[in-house]
Amino acid sequence: MSNSDRAPSRIFLFAPFVALIVVLVLHAAYWTYAASQIEQRALTWIEQQQAAGYQVNYNSLRVGGYPFRFSLRADAASLTAPRSEGGWTTQVERLSASAQFYDLNHWIVTPDGEGQITAGSARYQLVAESARLSLRASDGATSRLGANIDGLVVTTLSGPQAAITALGSLAISGFLDEDDQLALRVQGEGVRFGDGVLEPDLVNAFGPQLDLVRADMVVTQWTALARVADPLEWRMANGALVINQSQLVWGPADLSGEGQIGLDADLLPEGRLSVVVTDPETLIGGLEAAGLVVDEQGEALRLAALMAPRREGGIALPFRLREGGVFLGPAQIGTFAERDS
Repeated sequence: MSNSDRAPSRIFLFAPFVALIVVLVLHAAYWTYAASQIEQRALTWIEQQQAAGYQVNYNSLRVGGYPFRFSLRADAASLTAPRSEGGWTTQVERLSASAQFYDLNHWIVTPDGEGQITAGSARYQLVAESARLSLRASDGATSRLGANIDGLVVTTLSGPQAAITALGSLAISGFLDEDDQLALRVQGEGVRFGDGVLEPDLVNAFGPQLDLVRADMVVTQWTALARVADPLEWRMANGALVINQSQLVWGPADLSGEGQIGLDADLLPEGRLSVVVTDPETLIGGLEAAGLVVDEQGEALRLAALMAPRREGGIALPFRLREGGVFLGPAQIGTFAERDS
């Protein structure tokens, strides 16, 4: 019998299994090495925060998720700011950050269990049906972010009443472009205010809950604002909040608008929006019932509404922030602060 007539070597039958074993061993080695690097980077970040005056505490810190992902988990995690930064403390029962093993530039951060925020005498409990933060990095810096919260309930444990006690849903997405602009899309539904936070007349006129608030906006000169969170530095860099599209539904108020807001010399909001009002008479009646416009201001606002240009969905009125005042058309409906005379 010739060699060509012999049965093929059995080694070729086992070749796929050998290759699979080699791949699994290599993957296990990669996962073990990468997990150690992830844990070390987390410890380095903690050391950097502590060097900056922050207190970082946790019961345990470990990396799991083998074989398909990396999941860095901290139990009983808390972060306390230095006194110069407000001295606040935030803590959560469990905090995890996960990434697929093939993409370490995209992390999903998920808090689990009850959370608490403490600031001075104020202490609040936060419980959500679900919450997640998505972070994508590029060249070592965060380039895209997203956040989703559903069914959030805020309970005041001590101190002043929380401004917001419930949130049906909140969705935020954003990215930083090459022109140092942070583009953001925000949508919140079922935003309920705390008892006593708003004036009773305002609650009676519009209700204790925002039905819908959403905005498509851009923060220019983002680096100047994010570097040290100093509004003066942001103003000196000519930073602005550009609102491309927005909508507010609050009881009788159904508004949409666009415009630009910056800061004046006293670091108070300054700018102008073009606001489209769906039902001006109902809105004006609500403002009067809340005591935000009185007597001749209400009549002036009605006259402005009659003369205002028509837009799809309603009439257009100017919304202005100027010298600490908030104006809708000719009527001043609020203030940000009292100025020195």
